[in-house]
Amino acid sequence: MKTNIKFPVWAEIDLKALEHNFNIVKKMVGKRKIIPIIKANAYGHGIVQIAEFLTKKLNVNTFGVARVNEGILLRKNGIINSSIIILGGILKSEVDDVIEYDLEPAVFFISEIKYLGKKAREKNKTIGVHLKINTGMNRLGVKYPYHFYVLETIKEFEHLKLKSIYSHFANADTENFVFTRGQYETLILIQKEYKKPFYHIANSAAIIKYPFTYLDAVRPGIMLYGSFMDKKLKNGIGLKPVMSLKCKVVNIIIIKKGETVSYGSKYRARKTEKIAIINIGYGDGFRRELSNNWYVLIKGKKAKVIGTVCMDLTAIKVPADLNIKIGDEVLVFGKDQYGEIEVEDMAKKLNTISYEIFTGITERVPRIYKY
Repeated sequence: MKTNIKFPVWAEIDLKALEHNFNIVKKMVGKRKIIPIIKANAYGHGIVQIAEFLTKKLNVNTFGVARVNEGILLRKNGIINSSIIILGGILKSEVDDVIEYDLEPAVFFISEIKYLGKKAREKNKTIGVHLKINTGMNRLGVKYPYHFYVLETIKEFEHLKLKSIYSHFANADTENFVFTRGQYETLILIQKEYKKPFYHIANSAAIIKYPFTYLDAVRPGIMLYGSFMDKKLKNGIGLKPVMSLKCKVVNIIIIKKGETVSYGSKYRARKTEKIAIINIGYGDGFRRELSNNWYVLIKGKKAKVIGTVCMDLTAIKVPADLNIKIGDEVLVFGKDQYGEIEVEDMAKKLNTISYEIFTGITERVPRIYKY
C-alpha cells in the first residue's frame, strides 16, 4: 500500500490513543492529581505537542520534566499557565533561568535552597519548590530524617513556596513488594509530620500494581504512551500504543544464490531471492543489534531483516507471496491497518525496555500527529 506521507521514515503519534491511556489513569486514581511525565521529549513522542494536547484537550495543569532546558522549551512554546516540575534538580548556573521561566525545581540540598531563596528574594519572585526524599533509589533526594533540616531551610525564605514532597520507586515494576512498601512507608512517616503540601510517589508501575501508593497525586510516564514492561498487565488494562514507527520501500532487488547483502556480507542468499531496501537505519534509532535478528510488517506479512542494519537503510527479505512496490509502507513497530508489532517485543529482543526504544528514535524522524 502506498501512503500519502511524504517522508521516507516517520513516527505516527496517535493522540486519541494518548487520550484513551490518560483516561485509564484517571479512572484508576479517581480525583487525585495527575502529573504526566513528559521528559526526554515526552519519551520520544514530542514534548511540546504532547504538552499542548494534554493542556488543551484534557485540562492538565502540571507536568514533570527532567531538566531546566525542557521546561524552558515548554514555556517558549506556549505552555505558560502550567506548573512545570524539574524532577532532576538544578545547578546554581540554572537558577536564573528557573526564576525567569517560573519553573519549579526539585530541591534536596540546603546550600542550593539558600542560593535559590536569595536569588528569588533579589528578583522579588516567588518560586515553587518540591522536596525530593531519597527513600531507597539512591540517586537524588534527602534521606529521612534529615529532611527536617531541609524543610526548616525552605521556611527561612518567604520567596520559596513548598508545593509538594515526593519520592520515586526503584522496584515497583518488579516483584520486590517489600522494598516498594518500605519506600512508601518512609514517605508516609514524613506525611504524618507535615500534612500541608501534597505528596506523590506512584509512577506507572505503582499506578497499575499498587493502588495504596496513590497519595495526593500520581506521575504516569510510560503507561501514557501505551507501553509497560509486563505485556499482560498492559493489555489487561487496555493501554493503546501511541507511537507507530513506519518507513517506506525505496528499492527492490533480485539476488542470486550465494550473493551477499550489506556491510560485512553477513547475509548470503541460499537461493534466488527478492529483497527490499527500506528507508530506516540506526541513524533513525533502528538499532544495529537487529541485523539478521528482527522483522517488519508489509501489508501484515512478516519480512525478515537481513544483513547489517546501516545508518540510513536496511534490507529485508520479501515473502514469496507478497507483491510489493517502491513506496509501499512498512511497519517497524506499533500498529497499522494490517497488524501490530508490540514495541515490548522489540525491546526484549534488544535486552532493553521500551523507554529506550522510544527515546532512541532520533530527531531526524518526523513526528506526525493524528487524532
